[in-house]
Amino acid sequence: MSHRLLVSIALVVAGACARAQAPASPAPTTRATYTSAQGSREFVMFAPASLPGRGEERAMVVMLHGCAQTADDMARGTRMNAAAERERFIVLYPEQPASANPQRCWNWFLADNVMRDKGETALLAEMIDSVARAHGVRRVSLVGMSAGAAMAANLAVAYPERYAALALHSGVPALAANDVMGALAAMRQGAPDGDALGAAALAAMGARARPIPVIALHGSDDKIVSPNNLDATVRQWTVVNAGGASVEKVVLSGVGHAWSGGSAEGTFTAPAGPDATGMIVAFLKRVKAIQ
Repeated sequence: MSHRLLVSIALVVAGACARAQAPASPAPTTRATYTSAQGSREFVMFAPASLPGRGEERAMVVMLHGCAQTADDMARGTRMNAAAERERFIVLYPEQPASANPQRCWNWFLADNVMRDKGETALLAEMIDSVARAHGVRRVSLVGMSAGAAMAANLAVAYPERYAALALHSGVPALAANDVMGALAAMRQGAPDGDALGAAALAAMGARARPIPVIALHGSDDKIVSPNNLDATVRQWTVVNAGGASVEKVVLSGVGHAWSGGSAEGTFTAPAGPDATGMIVAFLKRVKAIQ
């Protein structure tokens, strides 16, 4: 695949709404690098001052950023660390470098990144497992924004047995594309038939298929990733879960392609919108992904 095509999809997401990097704020607890056979990625981890004891069930929330963002930017914009401090869970922010994608997008639209044990899905799964083991985490939930939401959805399909819940903000369904042209079509028009995508997700899960609680949120005024993707995402996971786990749909009225209710200290945020972080944390508590 040409460098030019990779840039084209990144600019569709990032170019229309990028703004200056937010001013620096206190860094989360840890920045480190994870390396495996699939490559290396930096990550930022936040651990609250008071964690459940080793004999209790510890939880971790993985936050996958969108294009043109960084781990620290995602932390500032979503205020997830403040929620983690209150609710006593760990937050992991993997970071995509410009060397992997010119606009720091997770490469959710490349065929090698939608399969188990290959590419970025494998690298992320291995990183998450490594951090979880090191900190005695028993329950892991995936949260993503835009390209991060698309990658989170692919990751949940590739490794369904590993994740307790899934929260998708302004993304597209899992397996919505396996090349650049398909990704552009899904973003601009909405992904195709949600029922077919649900069947495809079940087929990809194979014997590991299991219901995963899902909350999907999308701004009604999103001009970068079509809001039609919200219905397709909800339908896909309704098929996958077959009534075995909840699938919640949230239309964020008047919100564009931005983290609703986020802080102005981060990029791609809509501070006046409904509190997406609060809704996601409340959902994770309802489905017992965090306690």
